[in-house]
Parts: sequence; structure tokens; C-alpha cells
Amino acid sequence: MSDSLWIKGVICIILGLAADIAGLVLKFYSAQKRPYAGYADAKVVEIIPVERDRNAEAYFRNRQAAVFEFFADGKLIKLVDQEDAYPCPYELGQRIQLCYDPDDPEKYVVLHENKEHFQTIALNSLGVLLIVAGVLLFLRYAMRYNL
Repeated sequence: MSDSLWIKGVICIILGLAADIAGLVLKFYSAQKRPYAGYADAKVVEIIPVERDRNAEAYFRNRQAAVFEFFADGKLIKLVDQEDAYPCPYELGQRIQLCYDPDDPEKYVVLHENKEHFQTIALNSLGVLLIVAGVLLFLRYAMRYNL
């Protein structure tokens, strides 16, 4: 019976490590799919009205655009979001992640949390949980021989 605790502990730790490695691989894979190499945490510092194109078929004449502020190669960059939305999908002070072209920071894409992000978190959480369970099983196995 006590040997089965040791075996279950080993299995839990191996599965936990495998889940953590799978989470890291998924995170690396999703980073490789980004359209640009640069990555930054940006902050919405302002929300401004921007006039729409006269040919745009929209109910409102203006749209609301967020102004993003981030650092690229040590320089402060401010960009006006090009998404045509009313009201603005961002809030003042909100932090977002974006990737940008290091040669031309004016070219950027806002990175929205997608299913791969949540899958990475789930795999890493499962891995930690399995490793902790494996360690607890080892401790229980060790306590049997100390009594």
C-alpha cells in the first residue's frame, strides 16, 4: 500500500512537469504567431473624438479613439487607435499588450486575450497542482516509515 503512494507521487510530479512544459510550449508558439517582433505593455492615456471618413456608413459622424502610450527602444511612443468604434472599446488608464514593428512603431496590433492565453494559464495551473499533490503524496509516504 505504501509503495503505491510513492508511485502515485512520481506519476503526479511527472504529469505536472509535462503540463508545465506544454504550457510553456503553447506560450512560445503563440508568441511566434505575432505579426510583429516588438512587444510592449501600453497604457490608454486619452480618449479622443476622431472624425470619420465622409464615405463611412455610420450613425455617428465621429468615432472615439484611444491614445496608446508605450516605450519602444527607450523612446516614448503615442499612437491613436485606428479601430472604428463608438463608444471606445478601451477605458482611460487601461493597460493593454501590443506588438509593433521595431523598425516602424507606428505599425502595431493590439493583442487581445485569446483562447491560447487561457489554455496556457490552465496548463500551468494544472501542472503546479499536480506537482504539489505529488509532493504531498511523497510526504505521506515518508511519514509512514517515520512512525
